[in-house]
Amino acid sequence: MGLGFSRNIYGLRNSALRSIKKSIPLFYKLLILIGAVFKFLYNTNKKKKFETFSENLDEINEFEYKKTSQNNEDGIIEYLLQKLKLNNVNFVEIGFDYFQNNSLNIIKKTKKGLFVDGSGEKVFLLKYITKLFYPMKNIEVINAMIHKDNINEIISKKFDAEDEIDFLSIDIDGVDYYVFENLKFKPKIVCIEYNFWYGKEVKCSVPYSEEFEWNMESFYSGASLKALCSLANSKDYHLIALDSSCVNVFFVRGDLRYLFKVLDSEKSFKVPLRYTKDKIKNEKNKLLNRPLVYF
Repeated sequence: MGLGFSRNIYGLRNSALRSIKKSIPLFYKLLILIGAVFKFLYNTNKKKKFETFSENLDEINEFEYKKTSQNNEDGIIEYLLQKLKLNNVNFVEIGFDYFQNNSLNIIKKTKKGLFVDGSGEKVFLLKYITKLFYPMKNIEVINAMIHKDNINEIISKKFDAEDEIDFLSIDIDGVDYYVFENLKFKPKIVCIEYNFWYGKEVKCSVPYSEEFEWNMESFYSGASLKALCSLANSKDYHLIALDSSCVNVFFVRGDLRYLFKVLDSEKSFKVPLRYTKDKIKNEKNKLLNRPLVYF
């Protein structure tokens, strides 16, 4: 009953906001900005959560925690930056939410940062939030749909050839493989989402399309872990972490691999504890019957 009541309230709220957005757009922007500020403050000031969500953990998973990331990326990112002795970080975040993304937890130690997302509303909110809370930081927030042919051009708007990008996060829920493939920049650390539902043996991705849009009710998106690892190796990047939520893979540039334990993608492959073996098997079979590109 309580859950149903909450859903009804949430539905009424959204309905009211849609009506205001249509009739009084400036007031709508003010309302969502006020709400966003409070949500941002709550997220950035809450306590760290230490919880793992799979078995077969690696040593690096001991450092996991969640604060402003969607999963446990915060702890892994902090550990990696400490190992690299980075206190003034240049970052690029492709795909974000204004209150939850991989770079919020390191924003105070940012030297130069770039956020990019296709949602005009998320960009509007994060742009004002960064100006309000980090006015002295060199941070830019850009509204753009990222694809393989514009990734380098977009990043070049903030970083030139002399700049060293320390951390890059790619989370576009679709053609991430092809964007990474065409990336000309050489960040020290790359974090990119993979799709564990494909399993650990297959090298595949959804076919490339600039119009690809992930349906939140579907597991059909992104690339397999093995495909991304193979691509990373071809670019002299090496697997050093998989978060226990089975969502993100972390790679380090070849000249820095000596600082980390390089992992084997099959041996370190993880499965979320919240799903049964039958569920995973059935969904994998469905996915492998969808249109896919195999590498």
